Amino acid sequence: MGILIAAIITTVIAITVIGMMIRQLSHSAPRWLLVLAFLSALPAQPVAFYFIRLPLHELLMQWFGASALLTVISLFYAPMIEEPAKWFSLVLPSLRKKLVPQNAVAVALSVGLGFGIGELWFIAERLSRAPQLAELPFYYFNGFLAERLMVCFLHGAFIALLFKRYAEGKAVWPAALFGIALHFLLNFPIYLSSINLFGLGQQVWGLLLVIYVALFTLAMFGFVNWLAKDEMQEGFLGSATCPECHEVYPRSFFALNLLTKRYERCPHCRHWHLVPMQQPPRDKNGAA
Repeated sequence: MGILIAAIITTVIAITVIGMMIRQLSHSAPRWLLVLAFLSALPAQPVAFYFIRLPLHELLMQWFGASALLTVISLFYAPMIEEPAKWFSLVLPSLRKKLVPQNAVAVALSVGLGFGIGELWFIAERLSRAPQLAELPFYYFNGFLAERLMVCFLHGAFIALLFKRYAEGKAVWPAALFGIALHFLLNFPIYLSSINLFGLGQQVWGLLLVIYVALFTLAMFGFVNWLAKDEMQEGFLGSATCPECHEVYPRSFFALNLLTKRYERCPHCRHWHLVPMQQPPRDKNGAA
């Protein structure tokens, strides 16, 4: 039952790591609100799979058969079904009432974490039925752990803009389409790998997928950091003072780490500088 042990370890790590991130972004939101957001999405993935995705696939199979058209349509299953499943959390009156721009990103990440944990256990349960996997020890599933950990964050990142705009009373449909598009972009290279595009082979495609997902996740970290910059003055990585314009800014994920220093870009003067890794923030006049 190695896959189930791996699922337990992944769940603990995801709740701990992403939970710390959520707490940092929560802007003193009541803890019950974050727990409610998490629980509201916990069963959403298996419910959407069994009650929407499977019946839809069976219907389309009757119409189109196992055709190339159905293969193309199936590429949109996950983004078009899973994203709206996460929006369902906004139906809860108690969640909507307490949702404000200051905690919207934290609530979205809580929903995404719940959705991701539910999906994690859904996949683990299905994998546990495979005879060739049943006897493998848990440390054989390190790829499963890394992938699911990133996905638990990405599910929340995909809906962060929508929740933020909803809390601000703005139109949400552009943010909804944006989240669907991001989800599609995450999954599309998997399809390219399945058809062995350019004849690269499964080993090469496997490596490319690992690199792609890692870079995609890093970009989404940066996006969430930017989206929550008003609520989190220091960002995930703390703040720094520009040695040129002396403005304080939240550190970006897009920088070159050089042990004791970072080569990073100041968003105010838009110049790149070497800035100490540990630096007491200073105001624009240079005072500590």
